[in-house]
Amino acid sequence: MKTLLITALASLTLATAALADEVALKKAYQAGSLHTGQLDMVAYRTDLADGAHEVTATFRARTPSAEPQRIVMRLAETDSVQFSMPSDLRTIYTFAHSDQGVSISARPVSFELASQ
Repeated sequence: MKTLLITALASLTLATAALADEVALKKAYQAGSLHTGQLDMVAYRTDLADGAHEVTATFRARTPSAEPQRIVMRLAETDSVQFSMPSDLRTIYTFAHSDQGVSISARPVSFELASQ
């Protein structure tokens, strides 16, 4: 019984880790990418004089005719923003300023939650 419980817990932990992708931009001009849901995303950050970071992210669907979509955002200390892209409402992206730089994550959500 113990072995079964430990195995179930381990598989849940692995499954949860596989559902959310994350990348950290720890220094200026470092780039990172995520490939979650229907979009590929690449982002980089620059450092601003006031300690904030400017993050540029480009999203593109994996179809040959897809046009890239670019966003630029300013993240001051402790700022965090969550959104989905119009072409993939089932993936929520989170961009957050932290002591280590900028963390970016993407996680799938049910369509019901995404449409509210």
